[in-house]
Amino acid sequence: MEIILAPFRIVHLSDLHLTRADKDPRTDLKVFKPLKGMNMAFRNILGSKLILNADLIIVTGDVTDRGDFEAWQVFWNAVDGAGLTERVLIVPGNHDVCCLGARMPSTTKAYRQSDLQRAIVGLSIGNQPVKYPWVRIPDPRVAIFGMNSNNLGNLSIATNAMGKIGHFQLVSLASKLHKYRHVPVKIIALHHSPNIPGVDTARRRGQREFSRLERLGHQISQDQRQGLLLLCISHRVRLLLHGHLHMAEDRRVGGVRIIGSASTTEPISKDGSQNYQFYTYTVLGNGDRVRTKLYYMPIN
Repeated sequence: MEIILAPFRIVHLSDLHLTRADKDPRTDLKVFKPLKGMNMAFRNILGSKLILNADLIIVTGDVTDRGDFEAWQVFWNAVDGAGLTERVLIVPGNHDVCCLGARMPSTTKAYRQSDLQRAIVGLSIGNQPVKYPWVRIPDPRVAIFGMNSNNLGNLSIATNAMGKIGHFQLVSLASKLHKYRHVPVKIIALHHSPNIPGVDTARRRGQREFSRLERLGHQISQDQRQGLLLLCISHRVRLLLHGHLHMAEDRRVGGVRIIGSASTTEPISKDGSQNYQFYTYTVLGNGDRVRTKLYYMPIN
């Protein structure tokens, strides 16, 4: 008799930019009209039936706007209040760890350690994994691999948004992918995009166009991007999830499906109404199919 497995449901959130106080604005290029209300938006989003019924919630970084312990408490209080703490997996983003001002270059190693420690303090409240890369098996059909793609120890806001994976993290990821090669649905989660399209490609896809300078300031180095994509291809990674760019995108690069989440707490206009957006993934059967959907949650 064939056993029919229940669908395994995943929700993908990103770039929440929660602040220590509800009325505080988000760090934003819109200096004179920065976004506010992220904390309340997040609490409302957690009330969505899709999220409350999800088996797993992946957050691909920038949980907080400035790495404040108080902002992490806002996150965990909301998650705990919704009864979701045991179903959350997080990778940190540059706003969770990095310098948003400027600092002297003499103690870069110490900066790297202190940057990561800021995120570890917040992640540890919810017993999150903090040694990268990590792997979690929330279902026999699914393996989630979490990476830290942040430029730890950056010296100024100019390099805050740049991505960095590093040789040793890629080597460790390769070992873990091989160890769990039998799991049919392998998903890698990181904050930074492994492939920001050039102007012509973005225009052809109808996406926002990033200038060469913007790509340089937000990009992971080419050798590390290529190394990650090659690992995904050789180990048949099903999905590569990221945030950081504040725009929703679903594309294939070299046969690898890359999905970027928009900023979940930032409202967008669709069909004449204001919505929050996030991705959902449903693993069906024995893992032979994964259904992906960009969901729009109307703002009440």
